[in-house]
Amino acid sequence: MDWNALTQRIISASRESFLDLITQESAATFYAFILYTDADCYTVLPSANSIEKLEEKTAKEGVEDPSEIPGFKWSIGEWAYEAWNDQAFAEISNDLSKASHAASEQEGFAEFRKQLHLAMTNAMLSLRDEGVFGRFTDQAVLFVSSSDYEESFEIENWSAQILNKASMHAEFLDRYER
Repeated sequence: MDWNALTQRIISASRESFLDLITQESAATFYAFILYTDADCYTVLPSANSIEKLEEKTAKEGVEDPSEIPGFKWSIGEWAYEAWNDQAFAEISNDLSKASHAASEQEGFAEFRKQLHLAMTNAMLSLRDEGVFGRFTDQAVLFVSSSDYEESFEIENWSAQILNKASMHAEFLDRYER
């Protein structure tokens, strides 16, 4: 796998998706933008959520206990903009599926997964530095995740440290405590 080329493809697809989201939902107050994959590293997809959609979701679910809110706020499966414009990632995901399968057959999956997480993080770093997140740069946390619960916290915390200011990263580390 040419990881530099893949990173460039992820940057391009992510730019398209996130800019489309920010344009389509121009009144939203986004608090997070991410790229995520699955346990088998078959996909890469963008996701985001806004304060408005979080409040709408918790009201609809009848959440009254403040200790339940972090579960809705930080669980990407609860987000309103999960897999936004996923068609931009179809070819990437198709190629990843084949490469992941091959890496597993050659007992190289652990390194493959590590390289994919790094490529996703580098893509988000590039987008941040380009200014893709615009007015949300200082208020929305950026990170990389996995739909695999077992690995998600480690990946999220690691990538958030790279992608955000130290103060935002510190707040993010306590995300389930508030």
